[in-house]
Amino acid sequence: MSITFTDIFCGAGGSSIGLTAAGMTLKLAANHWDRAIETHAANFRDAEHLCADVNNYDMRRLPRTDGLWASPICTEISPAGGRRRTRGQTDLLEATGHVAGDAFTRTRATFMDVIRATEVHRYRFIIVENVVDVARDWELFDWWVGGMKLLGYQVQFVSVSAAHIGDDTNESAAQWRDRLFMVFTRDGVPLPDVDPRPPAWCPVCDEVVAAVQSWKRPDRRRIGKYGQQYLYRCPSARCRHSVVEPFVRPAAAIIDWSDPGSRIGDRRKPLAAATLRRIQAGVELFTRPSREAFTVPCGGTWRTDPVPVSTPMGARTTSESDGLVVPPFMLSVNHDDGGRHYPAHAAPLPTRSTKIGDGVVTPPAFVGVLRNHTRPAAVDRPVPTVAAGGNHHFLTVLPAEAGMDRQRMVIPYRKGSTPYPARTGPLSTVATREQHGVMHAAVDVEDCHFRMLSPREHLRAQRFPDSYRVTGNQGEQTMQAGNAVPANVAQWIGGRLLAVL
Repeated sequence: MSITFTDIFCGAGGSSIGLTAAGMTLKLAANHWDRAIETHAANFRDAEHLCADVNNYDMRRLPRTDGLWASPICTEISPAGGRRRTRGQTDLLEATGHVAGDAFTRTRATFMDVIRATEVHRYRFIIVENVVDVARDWELFDWWVGGMKLLGYQVQFVSVSAAHIGDDTNESAAQWRDRLFMVFTRDGVPLPDVDPRPPAWCPVCDEVVAAVQSWKRPDRRRIGKYGQQYLYRCPSARCRHSVVEPFVRPAAAIIDWSDPGSRIGDRRKPLAAATLRRIQAGVELFTRPSREAFTVPCGGTWRTDPVPVSTPMGARTTSESDGLVVPPFMLSVNHDDGGRHYPAHAAPLPTRSTKIGDGVVTPPAFVGVLRNHTRPAAVDRPVPTVAAGGNHHFLTVLPAEAGMDRQRMVIPYRKGSTPYPARTGPLSTVATREQHGVMHAAVDVEDCHFRMLSPREHLRAQRFPDSYRVTGNQGEQTMQAGNAVPANVAQWIGGRLLAVL
């Protein structure tokens, strides 16, 4: 017997992707924006679709299903999409396509619609997704939860980042996205196990463990953000439950590295001075020897720190903006294997032989975000929160061929000697002691390559498959991605519910 569900604020379909991947069957998906419904219907052809403002809809007309998914996002509460609506450099969005004003300003129905639908259909389960801040900033939140309890439901609050949810059959999202999931089950339905236990390495126990959430204020309900209100600890008493860091999927995994963008110095319209300053700060911070690639926020976000691409992106939102920086890679110089190359941050070295056969190529690169009061971040970290406004950009620091001479210098440490370009001549006489140094001079910002992150990269950060079709222009596609639910979290919760239904 199939477990059916209704998705009344479906957006582009992240929640529907997740629940159907878990084994449930979608009966109806509803949204007020015709573009979102067009996208959803293109991918879920067997489901019924409703383009309507659910605020004014008669819930008796919804089909009878076992469960309900609802994402009544309050944009005025979200720290990413509502409280700071400044745009760092809006001229960069000119080519992305127009998004209708009502698609930005109209909220996707209220929490009251969840109660109205539940009162009529008495679902066996209801999943409500929202920003964590709703429990603190909405004065009617406790009253609303009480209303659901009066209808005969028990609730479990699940606070997770999308970067920490996944397994062998459900790949995690390459994005930091803290969200609150309220899992309601009708009285008589067993409580599902929705405690997150991401795999993590415990250096004390010297093994991979199933980490458990540890709340800094255990006397309060479990609603909060990773790092601020809770951490993860090892479940073993041998290490006294030491703090551990769960494994995450890097932002580098979802970026199309074949497109470096255009050279900043060749742009017809110069970048804003503030954006150039942030790029320069990222170049100085992350292009030194042994430093990794990074992403950089370039304005209008609550985030301020550079993030390496070896970790997930920040949460995607409707108005966020990140740019990118390229990680180092390895290059084989052996003729017998065709001179293949492979990433240094994501793959082990090939079998070692008796001769030197590999070199390291380090094109400095980082991601920037077009928001105010922000700094660069490394690209081997997760991408910051995906926004629907399309402000994430991709910045790749690629030294121009003409500028190589002044960027890489050999420095002889001998009296009277002077530095010389590394590529224009042989090494000076090698003595019996170490007397040569190599300097990689600061990269000229003009030689950096820059582009906006594509809608497909945003969708990958939400763990949408590449086969998923998203309609509309670039701006509309990016907005759909930023408003979406991470598919991996929906799949995880759906699987836990199926175990008890």
